[in-house]
Amino acid sequence: MRYWVFALLAVGCGGLDRDIEDRITIEQGVYGLLVSGCDTSGCKDQPATGEQVTVFAADEARAHTAATSDSHGVYQIDLAAGDYTLCTYSCTPITVPANATVRYDWTSGPGGGSWQ
Repeated sequence: MRYWVFALLAVGCGGLDRDIEDRITIEQGVYGLLVSGCDTSGCKDQPATGEQVTVFAADEARAHTAATSDSHGVYQIDLAAGDYTLCTYSCTPITVPANATVRYDWTSGPGGGSWQ
């Protein structure tokens, strides 16, 4: 019981909920959490809301598709199986397997941020 009280207090006080699987509605593609990170004392990571994530396919010269993160920093993009490049403030190569989803989170910070 005590654990649940502390968990609720953390979420209620602006804590970042990294458990996002219950928000995902796609059956195949990529999803993740965008985080506005910080590196100063007392600063707390926050969801990066309203940020665009763009997908480029290997055989296309222009953006394949894009999505915007929701109020919780969650984005999801329905994609066919294949190889892509996923971009926000930086890019990373990804592979979407058939009949599966893959998770890629991005956190801003020193050096521009990073994908995990």
